[in-house]
Amino acid sequence: MIRGFRPSRHALAVALALFLCSGSASARDEEYQRLSDRIDRLAGDPVLGQRAPAQLDRARAALAEFKEAGRRDREKLVYLVERRIDTAQAAAEADYLENQRTELQRENDRLQLAIARRDAAQARAELERQRLQSQIRAEEAERLAREAEAARAEGAQAAQAAEAARAEASQAKRMADAQARATALARKEAELEAALSGKAPKADAQAKPKSKPAAKPAPKPKKVPPASGQP
Repeated sequence: MIRGFRPSRHALAVALALFLCSGSASARDEEYQRLSDRIDRLAGDPVLGQRAPAQLDRARAALAEFKEAGRRDREKLVYLVERRIDTAQAAAEADYLENQRTELQRENDRLQLAIARRDAAQARAELERQRLQSQIRAEEAERLAREAEAARAEGAQAAQAAEAARAEASQAKRMADAQARATALARKEAELEAALSGKAPKADAQAKPKSKPAAKPAPKPKKVPPASGQP
């Protein structure tokens, strides 16, 4: 400092004001850069950056207003920019989550459709299996019915054969009974004739009917005595 030179109060005030303004401008610039970096990070996010463009534009507008504002309004504008950035991020996250929910719902719908198609295919396969089993049971029942009918027919034929055999046996028995009665009557007749004639009945008369009596032999001719004078 030059000896004997003393700065005036005005000069000191100006210098202090310049210093304060310089410090204030530096602080403003740092705050501006911080807020601008937040906006840029959100805008450059690969997931969220394109999901809230309107909210980001509002945050940039508030940041531009902050850059031009005086000291008295800066604190309020910083708060406004912060809230608009938060709002833009929340809106982007909400949009992302909604898209995720929608995609998950679509995936769930696709899975449900696949399950429904699988269940329908299984139901059709089960129906076809049941139909085939029903057809097999029907064919088996028809075969058993035919076999039962054939067995009934064979049984009827066997019953008819048995009935014919019984009828033949009954006829043979009746014939045997008739023969026995005829033999008994013949024997009785022979006994009666023998009793009437005073002769014992022939042995064979007891076994068979009486036969006609044999013809008696003719009497021998008597000898004639020779005439007198004949030797």
